[in-house]
Amino acid sequence: MIKKYAQKLSPVELEDRAMKSGTSWHHHCLPPTCFVNDTKEEIIVLEAGNDMIYCESSKELRETLEEHAYQLSRPRKGKKKPIKHEALDLVRQYVKAGKKWHFHIAEPSCLLSMATDFTLIVENDENGGKHEWSIDTKPVELVRAIDDYYLGRNN
Repeated sequence: MIKKYAQKLSPVELEDRAMKSGTSWHHHCLPPTCFVNDTKEEIIVLEAGNDMIYCESSKELRETLEEHAYQLSRPRKGKKKPIKHEALDLVRQYVKAGKKWHFHIAEPSCLLSMATDFTLIVENDENGGKHEWSIDTKPVELVRAIDDYYLGRNN
């Protein structure tokens, strides 16, 4: 699916495109096992307006894009309030069990979900299991909490 709809660029070109797109973009980090990834590589997909591009993934680029996206939406302020959600409980179970996993937040009408609301997706990379939650508003704090586990900041 990625090869059909997205253009491959270098990581530098993808980062540059994201920074020049202001607030009109979002990205997805896709391991080779992801249900939409047909590249057989770990990649980052950037959706900016009608453009869809991808590049090889790196921890540095993931962190840069995520930090920039959070600054554009709502920077963290003060102490973190405990977040409660079924998806976060599942992520904690995966981390505790040492399972490989990844997640997505699909914005309305994006590559991963043609739904009209936000869709949170958690995938188990070991068995292909996929869990989805529909959310009315952008779940910034929940995504940040899950992202902390994904990037190893809460392990």
